[in-house]
Amino acid sequence: TLHPLGTEFDRLRDYLALMAVRMGPRLQASFELPEALAGTPVPALLLQPLVENAIRHGLEPAIDGGQLRIEARRVEVGGTARLHLRVFDSGSGSTVPLGTTGTGFGLTQVRERLSTLYGADASLSLSRTDAPSRGTLALIDLPLNTP
Repeated sequence: TLHPLGTEFDRLRDYLALMAVRMGPRLQASFELPEALAGTPVPALLLQPLVENAIRHGLEPAIDGGQLRIEARRVEVGGTARLHLRVFDSGSGSTVPLGTTGTGFGLTQVRERLSTLYGADASLSLSRTDAPSRGTLALIDLPLNTP
């Protein structure tokens, strides 16, 4: 099931409001959704498992918590418009296996949904970041289909 990217972000805001009660000031969340992308159809609850992983494996283990950034970007790759959805946490570094063959349930579900809907034209990758902020970046790359 597809819904507008703006709805996906709204659901994440609701989820993070609940998590903020639990984590208090240790959770600092920010969103970047350009207005031009808000109506873009995406699979429902596509980002939720990535946000949950960022909190569970990145921010909760860190004594001071950290930042969680959720971003949507339009990029051109080889002359084709693509949608990049990014979930970054500045936490302690993911304990989830990185690379393209993650074994976590949530990551597997996201990859299977992407494969079912887009075939080889979509991907999920995880990477650790160092400077200027340590943490983990989850990146979904898929075709940009605007309404």
